[in-house]
Amino acid sequence: MKKVWAIIKREYIVRVRTRAFVISTIASPLLLLALALLPGLLAARGGGERHVTVLDQSGDAQLYDLIKSRLDGASRDDAGGGGPRLTHYVLERRVVQPDEDVEKVIANDYAAGGKKDEDKAYLILPAGIFDSAKPEYRSKNTSDFGLRSLESAISQAVTERKLERAGIAGDRAKGITRRVELNTTKLTAEGGAQEDSGASFIIAFIMLFFMYMTVLFYGLFVMRGVIEEKQSRIVEIVVSSVKPEEMMLGKLIGIGLVGLTQIGIWVTSVALLSTVGLSMFASRGIALPHLPLSLLVYFVVFFVLGYFLYATLYALVGATVGSEEEAQQAQFPVTIIIVIPMMIFTTVVANPNGPLAVTLSMIPFFAPTLMMLRIAVINPPLWQILLSMAIMLVTILGAVWLAARIYRVGILMYGKRPSLAELGRWLRYS
Repeated sequence: MKKVWAIIKREYIVRVRTRAFVISTIASPLLLLALALLPGLLAARGGGERHVTVLDQSGDAQLYDLIKSRLDGASRDDAGGGGPRLTHYVLERRVVQPDEDVEKVIANDYAAGGKKDEDKAYLILPAGIFDSAKPEYRSKNTSDFGLRSLESAISQAVTERKLERAGIAGDRAKGITRRVELNTTKLTAEGGAQEDSGASFIIAFIMLFFMYMTVLFYGLFVMRGVIEEKQSRIVEIVVSSVKPEEMMLGKLIGIGLVGLTQIGIWVTSVALLSTVGLSMFASRGIALPHLPLSLLVYFVVFFVLGYFLYATLYALVGATVGSEEEAQQAQFPVTIIIVIPMMIFTTVVANPNGPLAVTLSMIPFFAPTLMMLRIAVINPPLWQILLSMAIMLVTILGAVWLAARIYRVGILMYGKRPSLAELGRWLRYS
């Protein structure tokens, strides 16, 4: 055990003292926080101005005025977008006769403007817009998310004008067309209500992303450490006094403690921010979601389980290859298994207690991320969480047994990568 402890101590101290560890510990949460907050901040500041020429064939000047007021209105009900607008649209009306060809109008206008009008946009309000004709937006850029606010403004303006034409005018028309907002409330374990404006999803996504990145990062650490020792032939000296199984165990635990140290710093920071920092942010009008202590504990537990499972597989990969180039191909199946939950997490979030979500969260290779995702969103029954942990523990024991037998032979093998048949012989011989 002293030899294993010596390896653990060496792996831990060497990596914790590096600048990369310090920088990643500080930079990773800041980067993720920026990724989470930056889109909202940019949306709140707006995405600039877009000048739009309105080719109005409807013959109804009030329709244009309503659209313009909807876009220029300060309140959310009058803005027509239900939130901050990404683009501020500046409208300019041009009356076009119903029988006039708008294609020629646009072509002539575009040709006369030259290069200065390359970013110009056109909104066509057809003559039959109050019947079945659809308005049309023409621009070189039709991927602007701000178009939703323009579409909503047109829809509400047309509906309001239809009501006015039917004799329902003024405040009655505005009241009928007013946007209805859905207030989302989360049920607590006691059956009470807790307001939730999407905080659960944000927390779940952040935890899923952190789990994915840390497990992948430290799993690759283990693989590269094995490869470096093989290439430098240090392993030949070490195994003369330490059993290969002890060496692999020491490496797994040592690097795992590095990751656990980093996770501990993050969890402690989040816990302090969720308690001490709440009053400070609340005084400034910023609402932070409350993170239960149990959620943070589960995060640490599933990180440890996920790390040992994938680090063992990466150690196995490192023992069977002789260079980084070979490792890039050999690690692909393991990496794909880690990536799969990131590709299907929306399905789990949509129905976290559904049969598919429950089944996927019980698969040991998906459990670290998907079960953690379910816990963050809805907190599944305790028996499901414990069963998932038990399945992972059994899988880890099997993976360690398998990896140890291959590791024992593989760390001393050089040259070409072994085939599946050769790996089978390694298992039998060891």
